[in-house]
Amino acid sequence: MEILWFKVVAIIIIIISGLGGGLLPMRIGVSKLADRLLPLGNAFAGGIFLGAGLIHLLPDAKENFGRFAGDIDFPLVFLVCGCGFLLVFFLEKVLLRGEDVGAMSGERPVYPFVLTLVLSVHSLIAGAALGLEKTLTSSVILFIAIIAHKSSAAFALGSSLNSAKTPSTRFVMVIIFFSFMTPLGIVLGTAFSSLLTSNTAAGVEAIFDALAAGTFLYVSIIDIIEESFTQREERWLKFTLLSASFCFMALIAVWM
Repeated sequence: MEILWFKVVAIIIIIISGLGGGLLPMRIGVSKLADRLLPLGNAFAGGIFLGAGLIHLLPDAKENFGRFAGDIDFPLVFLVCGCGFLLVFFLEKVLLRGEDVGAMSGERPVYPFVLTLVLSVHSLIAGAALGLEKTLTSSVILFIAIIAHKSSAAFALGSSLNSAKTPSTRFVMVIIFFSFMTPLGIVLGTAFSSLLTSNTAAGVEAIFDALAAGTFLYVSIIDIIEESFTQREERWLKFTLLSASFCFMALIAVWM
């Protein structure tokens, strides 16, 4: 029951974070302060995602898959992780054609909605992984990773919609849709977890943990870290924030 209440609270916080970050550009536009703070916040979130994927999700996936299938001589968990990475890569770099999100404008109004699809798929997978978790410790770790990037991802989406001069009603609907994708994943994951047997649930959790790890690694390395460090300003501060957040996730693994 304790973990169920935690997931309910997590859903509420995630929705508020997504709505707040996404609707902010409609109210204030993209200010110089936001332009400076967003890369710093993203650098910190990049370390969180990197640590969550490598230190927490992949080991948990490997352990759960071992409980489900025993000791098989094939790295299936790492294969699924790679598939998660390639899925988001395809959506963003092939479907979205590698366009720079910051360069989206009113001349290309479809791109913000493709971006919504990319972010929503990642959010749904991460939410499902959180919903499938059986322990409070693992749930807290996943929640930290999700919330570290939710508002900044929503802000980037809102900025893209704002640049494309999206009508207010559609703007709000897109942000609401994106904000509820992670909670939807949590609800679906929790429902599946309660319906499946213990052994089957361990296998499903392993698959979604591995998928989430792949998407976390992609978002961390390709989207966040690469994008943050292509901007030459404050590289030392960004690297410090990136390293600090990665070490923080490592310390959580020691203590929890």
